Amino acid sequence: MSKYWITPESRYVVGYGADTAPQNATEVPEAPEADTDIWDGTQWNADPVATAANARSKRNSLLAVTDWTASTDVTMTAEMTEYRQALRDVPAQAEFPSTIAWPTSP
Repeated sequence: MSKYWITPESRYVVGYGADTAPQNATEVPEAPEADTDIWDGTQWNADPVATAANARSKRNSLLAVTDWTASTDVTMTAEMTEYRQALRDVPAQAEFPSTIAWPTSP
């Protein structure tokens, strides 16, 4: 069975499989699911700041894919206008960033 360790200053696992804890580290029962998870003393939880940053990055990528529709020589459809606005509104959703209702591309 592997052992996982975390330092008081860090939210990341600093080692595993060792019989002796690294200096000033505490054993935790399991590894985090993501590098950005935070140990709260009893379990790993998603870091809301990192989760929001990842969601904004995805939103920005989806907007970038549609940027060509906003060029001056192309008339944007109403559906595309609504989709792009819905993407810009993603951070305003009530459950953001834990639950996101991603709009569907037209």
